[in-house]
Amino acid sequence: MNGQLLMHAAAASVLVCSTTQSMAQDNDVKWDLLSHETQHDLRPLVPMNGESFEVQLLTDRDDLTSARVGYWVDGSFVGWVDATNSGVRGPKDIWSATIPSTAGMIVEYVYELTDGSDTDYIGPDGPSDTEPANRYLVNFDTLEHARMGSTPVEGGAVFRVWAPTRSNVQVRGEFNGWGVGDALTKVGEDFIGFIDGASAGQMYKYFFNNSHWNTDPHAAALNPGDNLNAIITDPLAYQWQHDDFVAAPMDEWVVYQLHVGTFSGRNDPAGPAGNPSSYRDVGDRASHLSELGVNVVMLNPINEFPGSQSGGYNPISVFAWEDALGTPDDLKYMIDQLHGEGIAVILDVVWNHLSPTDNFLWNFDGSQQYFDANAQDTPWGAQADFDKQGVFDYYLDSVFHVMGEFRMDGYRQDAVMAMTDSGWTAQWNSGQNLMRAMNRLIDRRYSDAKTIAEIYIDSDWVQTGIEFDSQYHNSFKNSIRDTIFGASSGNPNIAGTAAALDGTGSVSGTEVFNYFELHDDAWPLNGHERAVRVIDTSFPHDDDFARGRTTMAQALTILSKGIPGILQGTEWLENDGWESSKIDWAHKTVYSGIFQMYQDLIALRTTESALHANANAWVYHSNNSADVLAMQRWENEGDSFVVVANFSNNDYADYRIGLPREGQWGVVHNTQDIAYDGSGIGTQGMFSSEVIANGPFAQSASLELPAMSVLVLQHEPSSSCFPDYTSDGMLNFLDVSAFLQAFGQMDPSADYNADMSFNFLDVSAFLADFAAGCP
Repeated sequence: MNGQLLMHAAAASVLVCSTTQSMAQDNDVKWDLLSHETQHDLRPLVPMNGESFEVQLLTDRDDLTSARVGYWVDGSFVGWVDATNSGVRGPKDIWSATIPSTAGMIVEYVYELTDGSDTDYIGPDGPSDTEPANRYLVNFDTLEHARMGSTPVEGGAVFRVWAPTRSNVQVRGEFNGWGVGDALTKVGEDFIGFIDGASAGQMYKYFFNNSHWNTDPHAAALNPGDNLNAIITDPLAYQWQHDDFVAAPMDEWVVYQLHVGTFSGRNDPAGPAGNPSSYRDVGDRASHLSELGVNVVMLNPINEFPGSQSGGYNPISVFAWEDALGTPDDLKYMIDQLHGEGIAVILDVVWNHLSPTDNFLWNFDGSQQYFDANAQDTPWGAQADFDKQGVFDYYLDSVFHVMGEFRMDGYRQDAVMAMTDSGWTAQWNSGQNLMRAMNRLIDRRYSDAKTIAEIYIDSDWVQTGIEFDSQYHNSFKNSIRDTIFGASSGNPNIAGTAAALDGTGSVSGTEVFNYFELHDDAWPLNGHERAVRVIDTSFPHDDDFARGRTTMAQALTILSKGIPGILQGTEWLENDGWESSKIDWAHKTVYSGIFQMYQDLIALRTTESALHANANAWVYHSNNSADVLAMQRWENEGDSFVVVANFSNNDYADYRIGLPREGQWGVVHNTQDIAYDGSGIGTQGMFSSEVIANGPFAQSASLELPAMSVLVLQHEPSSSCFPDYTSDGMLNFLDVSAFLQAFGQMDPSADYNADMSFNFLDVSAFLADFAAGCP
């Protein structure tokens, strides 16, 4: 502690109380995970008239042993207030202190933070070793500590709007009969003020220079049925049930792309839903996604758009939520329910353009502020003027809105090249700066949240240059689609797929987002249809080829190195689009075997660390003649899996594959298993490697490979239920029958005790395990 603070501490009437000890004390305050924002971290959100208020600091979980706040009133130091660890929010602790009421006009404050022997400070310029010269500020006169938009407070609401070239702004709404007279005060480039009697649920607009009406760019709710009037909402009203939710590590992610408006209600056992279906409808069906096993939902854009049905890629705001889907608190309910099922929520956001219709930001306050005079255009609409600080801040502030107030867990950022590439936009430098600022804010304040860039360059610049966590894996998507659709003409691109699966490019693991089919690939508006319709053009689009090729494509996506993603309805062979056609919940019963296949596959992916995004991958077998490849997934000193894919239309009764390790192997998944409504062909159960060299390995095995299939082999799968010979999750006579049939044919899988011979010992061992059952 420096000398000035020692003097302050001695003079203060409020002394430090007992400290809170931490199990994680390491004498090192984690600077890069500290966050306090005056506009978001005060309670009440906008302190008024000298009232006492609470300040909150977000820190890494269990990082501090104590904290306190020093505060000044009208420039004079008053004292110290002890802070306590008051709760958690995701991966962060919340350290809170209450600053007493005062008759003064300006309160300044700083945090002092201690972890064992290490003491540091934080002010508005960031962490420091010594007392910061610049302090956080609460100004009861100007209210410049208020957040943008409207904020309910006792007796009314505080409003703040950016309008740098206007001379006066009034707020007109239901609370004053839409009349004039409630003027805001200009503070810098903003207008701020308290309006008596305004309350949550009431509508309003701004009135600029006595002539120009417009709505609030920061409003969480707009009323499209009444001239896009803004609606006052209370950001603290919703009572969250899962404060401690933390998203799974990105290495374990399996992503499910979901369109709120078409997810619920069609032949739905949970009951009917409106058209479009709502946030609450999705929340009430969160258990389906948990049952499937995914741990991340990626929402198609849900910011307000023209009309009530859209894919969402035509937003008019980055703050307002689509009202046809429900209220802001309904959205919080949906997120809360998903969190309760262990599922993170990431939002597809569109910052690269705004809708060409209903674009209220155009000539927002009677002058052109949000766009260039000659607006930067994109193929979809005008791009906002990122070069202007107020516009830059508008987009960056929405991170606090989405991940703070609404507790989402990351972004999929749409069409990143349109903001960052000089071939797309003249303001590419500002676009790159905005992406970096967004990612750095998220890393500091919402440290378990992650970002995925929709960009198709497969370059590590996306991570090192603009600092995204992951990016679309263009070579994977193109090669797997070429191979699957090429298989219909007998010409799959095995070599291209092998190269994409190998994970040896400049980006791999969690740096890439793998997919076979997401919204763009199944969007009739873009001239595309789901793969099952392309492969089988006749209703119901579910022949053996449609099933076989799509399930093997998705299986390779889920099992490959990288983060896998699937589109809603994939889990039950959905054949309709996603934007205007609801997915058909009857398919969950009709194609129950397909659903079980995805359940089992996703469970394998999420529970076996050797199959996680960053685990090793090597395509060591690529046979262009037979259209077969094999990939090893493994951990050093850990488990080993072999993924064998047969892209051909031929069953192979005796196909030899090299194996990376000697000993026992087991088939732990077969996309053509009879339990998955498949052909039922394929090696089953346990088998031993043979000392027959094949490819790069000294040992191998002969496998039965079904057409259009993926088999997953595990080395010494101790956790498998071997007597479940049909892999249907049940032990019954079908398992005994299947084993005896394989034994009679001397199938390698029937060498149950792996002694390289077929005799009564194999039957005895199988029956003993069958009688014992499975865990």
